[in-house]
Amino acid sequence: MRYLKILADDLTGAADTAARCRRFGLPATIFLDSPGMPLPQGALAFTSDSRHLTADAAAKSARKTAASLPALDGRWYKKIDSTLRGNVGSELDALLELVDAPAAIVCPAFPAQRRWLRNGVLTAPDFGPPAIHLPSLLRAQSRHPVAALSIEEVRGVALATRLKRLMQMGDSCTGQGRLVIAVDAITDNDLDRLVKAQEEALPDALLCGSAGLVGALVRREAAKEMFPALPVGRIRAGGQTVLLVAGSGSEVAHRQIAHLLRCGDDNPQLGTSRLIVLPETDSAATASLNPTRPIWLLQQPQPQPDAVLDGPEARQRADHLARVGAAALARRPADVLLLVGGDTAMLFLRHLGAARLKVEQELLPGMPLCSGVIDGRSTLIAIKPGRFGEEGTLVELLGRVGLTGHGTSAGG
Repeated sequence: MRYLKILADDLTGAADTAARCRRFGLPATIFLDSPGMPLPQGALAFTSDSRHLTADAAAKSARKTAASLPALDGRWYKKIDSTLRGNVGSELDALLELVDAPAAIVCPAFPAQRRWLRNGVLTAPDFGPPAIHLPSLLRAQSRHPVAALSIEEVRGVALATRLKRLMQMGDSCTGQGRLVIAVDAITDNDLDRLVKAQEEALPDALLCGSAGLVGALVRREAAKEMFPALPVGRIRAGGQTVLLVAGSGSEVAHRQIAHLLRCGDDNPQLGTSRLIVLPETDSAATASLNPTRPIWLLQQPQPQPDAVLDGPEARQRADHLARVGAAALARRPADVLLLVGGDTAMLFLRHLGAARLKVEQELLPGMPLCSGVIDGRSTLIAIKPGRFGEEGTLVELLGRVGLTGHGTSAGG
């Protein structure tokens, strides 16, 4: 596979798919802006940066981002959020029509992060009511007819035949020639079966999913082309300072921060100086950060239960946090940047002038360690989607970049 072109709606979406690609042996690069030639081979992950937009505006942004790329042989992959946030249907339609694919196969399952679908219903940690039914969501958001495959059909002996029949039925019923197929999956084996059947039955279909489905795609290509998966282990960053900028409002992210602070009370290597960035906080407030602590943490306050975590207001808060974070980095350069949340990561890196990130390794499932050029020097950057992981994930990530004695076990 010379090029795999990934279109996500935010930076952490581009990052988690690129991380899975690198994990299974495919070189991966994340782009913050439309790139020029030449481009590195492997997975090329782009973001339309459109999750906060309306459906129509998001579709236009996705189409513009994809159309602006240099002409490259290779296949497209539409990345969507594993909890179905964002404008799933409108952006899928935009790319489906741009690449003129006959069908889209949609499966947001990511078993490594405990996200799966059964009977079309999404299950994920900390994901309460109302339940999201993927086929219904797609019918509400997409202009194309929608079919569905159950987990029993995915695990049946005739999955490829079933895909062909769905396509034939869609053609005869609508005459439109395009079909969106929502698919159940619970395990990585389910995703592997789906990719194999898609290749046999609908090789020109557009795959659309989370980092889970792209992992299955790259695993299959790796087996055919015999490129090796990368072991997951510990990376030595060669330094002792971290700037952690956490803009996610999710409960998961805030539990992880609380755990890090508790660990820092007992472990000097995790000693953390924290600045909670309020609307009135300015860059001068970074002077309050303790220079003797290895970790500087900038975060937004924990939101109220009814707070809206996406949209223009959330975007403004993320931009303010990013500006204060850039001021903190100017005050003390860091050996590693750890960015939590898609809007925060995108806006922070843009403030620093970063244009592309090379994925060095997947630290944990969907969480890459990247290198990028900031102020003329190569910098290590770890990116974590806000809702990913367990309580100890931030501590584990810090261990995997060599800051602590944690994080030596294999995984991913």
